[in-house]
Parts: sequence; structure tokens; C-alpha cells
Amino acid sequence: MQKSTPSVLIKLFNILLFIIALYVNYLSVVYKIGGKSIRELSDKYDNLFTPSSGTFAIWSIIYLLIVVFLVLQFTQKYAHLPVVRNGYFAISCLLNCAWIICWQFEYLIISLIVMLGLLTTLTIINKQLKEGSSRILKLVFGIYLGWICIATVANATALLVSYDWSFSLQLQAYITIAMLFISVMIVVWVMYQLANPFLSLAVSWALYGIYVKRVGDYSSIANVAMVLAVLVLLGGWWVYRKNKLGLKGE
Repeated sequence: MQKSTPSVLIKLFNILLFIIALYVNYLSVVYKIGGKSIRELSDKYDNLFTPSSGTFAIWSIIYLLIVVFLVLQFTQKYAHLPVVRNGYFAISCLLNCAWIICWQFEYLIISLIVMLGLLTTLTIINKQLKEGSSRILKLVFGIYLGWICIATVANATALLVSYDWSFSLQLQAYITIAMLFISVMIVVWVMYQLANPFLSLAVSWALYGIYVKRVGDYSSIANVAMVLAVLVLLGGWWVYRKNKLGLKGE
């Protein structure tokens, strides 16, 4: 009993910090920490890389999947995994809260640093899940990491926009297309290295959101985003088949 108590406390701590993260998210929407909502700030620093507002509904899926993880951590099959016991998930919750606060007070440089910290933390978690873990946990943290990959690029782009650099619209379009290609190449490489194809689901969704937002004004960006969304899914399928995830786990 004495040996199991610290483990139980860590699991309860994971739940507590996740609830705090949800509460901070709630405050950001209802009370607009800093005076503006996250969506209003996204509009303020709008750029050609930002996906449509409806795309951000993926956060509901991410949080629902995390709830599944928090339940599974109490089962014998998952209790021994590093992600349950080493505190990185708790750190990700704290970074989630910190990013919201920094973003809503428009501390854009600090918000990008925090986002990079969250990206690193989720990468470590996914690396720990690389071998011998079930598809469920790879799905949970793969989708989370995939979305944060794109969110990090969007955060960096918003920071550049805040400096009000006067690029022509044509040059902005070229830069956006280049960023899309670079982002996708990095994501496919990360999927391969982490043996987790589920990043492709969140990334392709984000690219589809860019397509939806840009199809009416920048068809070149929209078309590239749609083609890359398909390529990312194909890359995810290739990683899936390569690692034979369909034959493991549940």
C-alpha cells in the first residue's frame, strides 16, 4: 500500500492540473482574460497561415481524448507507463495555462517560448510512447502534438505580424506557401521518428481549415493546403503500415 500511494497521488495530480487547464480555458472564453478572447486576438493578428475559426473546435476532441487518458491511467494495463508516472503530462497542463495567459495579455514573444515548451513536452511524451504502447495513447498524444506543431507555426507568424512588416500580398502568399511545405515536411519526419501516424489527423485538419479560409481569396494557398492535407494523410498511412500499428494494442 505504501508503494502504491505515490503513484495514485501522481494520477490525481494529473487530473487536478487538467481541471485547472480547463478552468483557465473557460475563463479565457467567458471573461476574456486580458480584455480580448483568443479568437479576437487571432483576428487581430490575422495572417494567411491562420485556419478558419471552426477548425479550432479540435480542442474539444483533444480534451475529450485527454479525459480518456486520465481514466486509463488507473487501469493496470496503463499504470506503469512513463507518461502516467513522470510528470510530463502535468507540465503540459501548466504550459497550456501559461500560453493562454501570455497570449491573452499579448505577450507574444513569451507566448511563443511557452508554446515551444509545450511542443517539446508533447514530443517527449510521444517519444516515450514510441515502443510498446497502445494505439489509444498514441492517438491521444499524437493528435495533441500534431495540432501544437501547426499552432506553433501560427504563433510565430502572429508574432511577425505584430511587427507590422510591410510585405506585398504576393510575397506574403509565397511565404505562406513555403511555410506550409516546410511544416508538412517537418511533421512527416516527426511522425516517422516517433512512429506515430496520428499526428497526420490534426495536421490535415489544420490544413483543411487553411483551405476553407483561403479558397475565396488566395486560391493558390488554398490549393496547396488541400494537396498537402492529402499528402500528410498518406504519410500517416505509410507510417501506420510501416509500424503495423493495426496489429498491436486494442
